[in-house]
Amino acid sequence: MHQSVQDAFLPFNEPLEGRVRFMYLDVKSLVSTGVGNLLDADDPDHFGSNPHPLPDIFTLNWFDKDMNAPAGQAEIEHEYQTVKFSGTASVSLAQKESVTRLRISDQTINGLVTDKLTSFERTLQGRPPFADLRGWPADGQLGLFSMAWALGPLFRFPRFQAAAASQDWLAMARECKMTELGNPGVIPRNVRNGLLFTLAGWNAAPPPGDLTQLVFDASLTLDANMRSGSFPVPLNLTIGVQAALKDLGFDPDGLDGVFGNGTRAALTSFQSANSLRQTPAAQSLDDVPQETLDAIAAQLDDKGFSHVP
Repeated sequence: MHQSVQDAFLPFNEPLEGRVRFMYLDVKSLVSTGVGNLLDADDPDHFGSNPHPLPDIFTLNWFDKDMNAPAGQAEIEHEYQTVKFSGTASVSLAQKESVTRLRISDQTINGLVTDKLTSFERTLQGRPPFADLRGWPADGQLGLFSMAWALGPLFRFPRFQAAAASQDWLAMARECKMTELGNPGVIPRNVRNGLLFTLAGWNAAPPPGDLTQLVFDASLTLDANMRSGSFPVPLNLTIGVQAALKDLGFDPDGLDGVFGNGTRAALTSFQSANSLRQTPAAQSLDDVPQETLDAIAAQLDDKGFSHVP
């Protein structure tokens, strides 16, 4: 992977996963730690069917938070089972922490993330759709690693994989979306992944930019990236249409990539002001008429804002 991607991976993921030094039960009732690192061998569809952790758990330097003494294998497995059956999947992080006594250091977390990322890279490169991964633009690499971090490196998204094989970046941006039903925490990752693949396509278009460097700045928030002026407005994405409406004077009440009430209100206001068919019930970008998107693109052109497509 490009060095820029390796350097950005933790700053990119920590706002999405947090950095947790204890074992906790995630939203799928699977035991995790670190920056969304899975410790659980269980099938989420059969909660509790396998009370034993992944072997990785015993390679981490767990210690007792009160005694600061290293934990043995029996203590680690006991802690795992305590967390596994604690019923704390939907409680606050402080409540999750309250049922634990073992901790790992930030250094251990950093090593765990680096090792997992390297392992995922090897697995992904061994899959035909991603065989050319090393030559991908940095934003595309980060988007793929982000998907693998949430789904595992053997995920199956047939339409996404077909697009990846031909490096059709806009199709990849469209098809990378993970299921959000029952897991709203994945929404911010979906928004960022779509943006990353779009930026990969823009940066790879002739004349190509420096493919080894990220266009997305992982040190900035999502809305700061959208306001940075470092890349064109991506009109293939909700976050891009939000940014465009904001630039044109129709405030969507935040740049978050979520097609909510604020976005609908800004969109219908734009449509009304331009004598376009109004879509107050639109639920996604798919419900926005092409004539509206064309009008947004034309007005961005008039104001000197570049956009893709």
